[in-house]
Amino acid sequence: MKFQFLPWSRFPLFALLLLGFVGVPANGGDIIDITDLVFGSMTDTIPAAYGDFNSDELFDVFVLRNNFRTVQILFGSDDKPLLQEGPKCEYNKFHITSVIPGDFDGDAYMDVMFTVKHGEGDHQAVYINWGGSEYMNCTREDEEPVIVMRGQPLALDYDKDFIIDLFGISTEGKRMFWIFKNQKDGHRRPPDVIQMESRFNQDLKIPHSHAIVDLNKDFTADLFLATTGDYEVWNGTEPNGGFEFSHRIKAPDGNLGGHTGQSIFLDVELDGNLLQIVPVCFDKRCQNSSILVYHGNHFHDLHIDFKDDHNDLWGFVVPNQADWSAQAITLRGGDFNLDGYPDLLATLSKSNQMQTFLLENVVCEKVACGHMKRTFVVRWKALAPFANGTIMASFYDFYNDGILDVILVEKTSNSTRLVAFRNSLDYDANFVKVIVLTGLSNRTGPKKLTPLGRKKRTYGTNLPGPRIEYNTTTQDGDPQHGASAQLPQSAYFSLHLPYTTFGLGRTPNFVDSLTVGLSNHSRTWTQLIPNSQMIVVPKPIHEPDKWKAQLFVTPSKLILMSVVALGGICLVILLLILILYAKEKREDKIQRSLEAHRFHFDAM
Repeated sequence: MKFQFLPWSRFPLFALLLLGFVGVPANGGDIIDITDLVFGSMTDTIPAAYGDFNSDELFDVFVLRNNFRTVQILFGSDDKPLLQEGPKCEYNKFHITSVIPGDFDGDAYMDVMFTVKHGEGDHQAVYINWGGSEYMNCTREDEEPVIVMRGQPLALDYDKDFIIDLFGISTEGKRMFWIFKNQKDGHRRPPDVIQMESRFNQDLKIPHSHAIVDLNKDFTADLFLATTGDYEVWNGTEPNGGFEFSHRIKAPDGNLGGHTGQSIFLDVELDGNLLQIVPVCFDKRCQNSSILVYHGNHFHDLHIDFKDDHNDLWGFVVPNQADWSAQAITLRGGDFNLDGYPDLLATLSKSNQMQTFLLENVVCEKVACGHMKRTFVVRWKALAPFANGTIMASFYDFYNDGILDVILVEKTSNSTRLVAFRNSLDYDANFVKVIVLTGLSNRTGPKKLTPLGRKKRTYGTNLPGPRIEYNTTTQDGDPQHGASAQLPQSAYFSLHLPYTTFGLGRTPNFVDSLTVGLSNHSRTWTQLIPNSQMIVVPKPIHEPDKWKAQLFVTPSKLILMSVVALGGICLVILLLILILYAKEKREDKIQRSLEAHRFHFDAM
């Protein structure tokens, strides 16, 4: 493992030892509007996915523009604006519905897969804009699509070769895997097609919330499928890849007479278990909404209070297939306050008014929570007043400092407008940020430096499915254990970040251990410095001892305060030394003068 500091933060590592002696305030956070700083004048975009396209360790945003006819990359930057215009592909006939960045040809460079509405119904055509080090080749509209399917695909690595594959429904209604391979002699081959075993008659749901996520803690990603009647869990198999059926989960009662939203998977109780979270409406108009969590073989209703401070009742937005932002009820997770527990962003409606709110993960003190120890509380003013009229939101780290900010899509009279807000925590919370890459390399790329001053290297692209977990000890001496999945979903604007941020609260202790696992293999690193970003390259996949990791430390306010305090103490000590030295020199001069006078007097 390599330990490095960000260029603007070089200071003695022993300053970290002062963390335990510096107090922190107990105030909450603040939201700052940084739309102009982030986007400049370019706000007519819709975020579709996130990733590091140009391998500069600053994450980019893949957006849709021009009424879903243009796909463009906004490069992350340290300069204003923080998201700068990158390559784009414009089309006249295409209506783009989704974007999935990833390496589909094994050249270690990120490609941009996108789906286009194809004919009538739910048919989608899949195209790929092949990428290079900093460019994107635009597919022509007259080219044949790579795949035609029903609904949008799920990105995964089926055969464990670090090249992204797809899962979806064929036009005949069959479950299929499309397996992409390395290009040979500069030519890309069509994907191999594998039909999935189908022992059930239930159709897969469209829009769906399929996921590639390790649910049984064996460090092999499992396949979670949402059907029209229930959920299916297929365990990942090794060593040749593939999946075998495990069990079914009965759909929640919200599917009867109301609406069931998209499932997401979060470690709600910070115990290492990735739980299925489902937003539901118990009636057609979503006036009776709640959030269910599948725990202990049962769905538990958290009985979320959707009445605001004025006693007005809010609910989830009623699904509408004709509206891209309301195809399904969607929650997006992230640790907003870095207390370790993941929070939620949700769009609610009231009397045709829509607004995005933060749902904070708090201790559940209600008997109605049953076995659940945590629940979610709507923080009505956490994003106010900027979130009025917003129809979608997701988390994003603009400053690469581990603190999750928010990107909001605001509905205007004619179109939409992007809004960016910085989450400015006024207390010093700690974190660990983890990124797992494919490990593929390309030696023909240009040799450059990243904006952070490090030698630019290509370690591949972000990988869907790895399980990441950590163990640490709180200030009270209690053990803390958290887990997360990287890029478990990719369809219908799921907007998962390509990295995992674990909030550690105000615990300044070293992280006892951090484990990364995939393909039934894992490796554990111990004694990690808090406030650090860890990049893991799991290659070769079957030899975890050879997996590489780089750790980049981001200084917290406590560290900077410690350095300032230490520097002040050193200056005071230096000043005292200079004063004492000058005093001693003066006394020595007087003494020598007296000695010289005594000598001449005796000589006379």
